[in-house]
Amino acid sequence: MKKINTLVCPVALSGSLDNSIRRWLQNPQKILSPYIAEGMTVLDVGCGPGFFSLEMVRMVGKFGRIIAADLQEGMLQIIT
Repeated sequence: MKKINTLVCPVALSGSLDNSIRRWLQNPQKILSPYIAEGMTVLDVGCGPGFFSLEMVRMVGKFGRIIAADLQEGMLQIIT
């Protein structure tokens, strides 16, 4: 019998991870701005569909770099 890991959000439900309520409760700019500056290289482990990654791209600017990593290839395809 295959054991199902219930702690991983299925790719099919990834759209539910980005909504206005979450953005209000977990504002990426407010949370990340003390730690990320222009030109930095940042690793986003467990990036999911990119809720924080996309804001990080804006924060590091033209010369920075974001490395997004996730368990599911489908989540990474959503970001690109």
